[in-house]
Amino acid sequence: MLVQLTIQDFAIVEYASFTPGKGLNILTGETGAGKSLIIDAISALLGHRIGREYVRKDCDKAIIEAVFDEVSSVIPSSLLEEYGIEAEEDTLILLREISKDGRSIVRINGRTMPVSVLKSIGACLVDIHGQHDQQTIFDSSKHLGILDDYLGVQIQPHIAAFSSKLEEYREILSARKKYETDPEKSRQMQDLLHYQIKEIEEGAFTDGEEEELVEKLKVLKQEEKRRFHLSFVQGALSTEDSASPLSSLQTAAEHLDALASIDKTFSDSAKQLQSIVMDLEGLHDEMAKEDSLTQESYDEVEARLEKLRACTSKYGGSVQAMNDFLLQAKERLEILSEGDTRLKQLNAERVRVERELVSLADTIHDIRVEAGRRLSEDIVSEVQFLGLPNATFEVSFSKRPKERFFSRTGYDEVEFLFSANKGEDLKPLSKTASGGEAARIMLAIKTILARADATPVLIFDEVDSGISGEAAKAVSQSMKKLSKFHQVFCVTHMGQIAAAADQHFFISKDQSGERTKTNVSELGNSGRIMEVARLLSGNSSDEQSQRLAKNLIEERR
Repeated sequence: MLVQLTIQDFAIVEYASFTPGKGLNILTGETGAGKSLIIDAISALLGHRIGREYVRKDCDKAIIEAVFDEVSSVIPSSLLEEYGIEAEEDTLILLREISKDGRSIVRINGRTMPVSVLKSIGACLVDIHGQHDQQTIFDSSKHLGILDDYLGVQIQPHIAAFSSKLEEYREILSARKKYETDPEKSRQMQDLLHYQIKEIEEGAFTDGEEEELVEKLKVLKQEEKRRFHLSFVQGALSTEDSASPLSSLQTAAEHLDALASIDKTFSDSAKQLQSIVMDLEGLHDEMAKEDSLTQESYDEVEARLEKLRACTSKYGGSVQAMNDFLLQAKERLEILSEGDTRLKQLNAERVRVERELVSLADTIHDIRVEAGRRLSEDIVSEVQFLGLPNATFEVSFSKRPKERFFSRTGYDEVEFLFSANKGEDLKPLSKTASGGEAARIMLAIKTILARADATPVLIFDEVDSGISGEAAKAVSQSMKKLSKFHQVFCVTHMGQIAAAADQHFFISKDQSGERTKTNVSELGNSGRIMEVARLLSGNSSDEQSQRLAKNLIEERR
């Protein structure tokens, strides 16, 4: 339960700290004193959105802190382990800071956590019921959820089984769409896919090949220049062409040798020229080797590059995208090729799973119908106790339209029907219940659901709207019953309800000085009598009201 709540610099609350007790904790105060701020602060600790406008003027941040004990009985250990939270002495301390720039800091037992963790943890600790809940009961789309909450663990395994089977059913429907196509269109598509697959596979392009081909073309352009110069040099050093410079030098060397045999003074020159000729012949041989190296065709490389670019532009813009397209094309071709056989299999599976779905949904429906009968009896009993003696209530069932037959929870649609007066036909709750009647029905539902609810703290924010007299007395008794199983907080304007308090906290507004601030104080016996008297008559000093207040408090003990 909640054992300590501290609020600092939150709106007009400068500092407030109070220690609620077990049972029924009542919060009262004059209009505008800040009762709703207490609820807003607790909501912030449950992870609800809270803006920087809640930071008190001229302050850097607002701080809300709450201490809960005996948490192991209501928070699954797996949830605490998931977030690495250790509940020392079975206690959790939740803290939230809201800075004036809108940032929020959350700490649980001193560890910084995301705000989302507060929602998970807080949902196990506190349940807030406000005036807006009365609008929920008018919304028929929420009625099925209320009925399933009433069933609790009894319905959950069945819904889980149905939901799992529904997922299987939807997967079958999705698979069928792949195979459902016109035969002629299927043939045309298969021809196209065969062509596309062949074109891509014949290309056999690889990642990075385009860059390699571009680089190779640059090299081949340089090779063309190289071969031009090489050809000229080879022509000059040719030994087969009688007109080449080397042939002329060879002839000159022969004549110089002949000349040296006649005149020895030409011997050195003959040797020198012969050496030059031999060197040039060697150079010629080297050039011939260079020319004999195989060179890749520039036209072949350019054609390969053009084909690669043409294919990638058709199939995704890159080799990787083209290969992905190839895989998808093969998969699609396989689907079309085996279409008739696979479609028959899927249709058979659909029929089988649909039967299983209907069977599971029928079971859920039967459980709900029986629960609806019991819930109707319980609600009628509660609302009659709450001052509507002639009220009747019924849970009406219908099946969802065929086009949206299955939902995650079955095929049921539920609507609450109500009549407040004897002899009147049951009608949809939204068309027949007044605000006060809706408040009592909602309180009855919350009371019924709370009996089986493990949430330790229940907060009721002015749910007494639209009731008075004996109905208010009945509401107080209902709250008292709830407080035997839960720690209950109730913000109220009704003296009859406030009189039932186990602890009574008074919210006051101090307007002394230049600033307004809210104070929270626990009332003792005399203070409770004075406050209940004020709520009953508007005058806490009236002796008759005080006597009535004292009697009411004694009755509610």
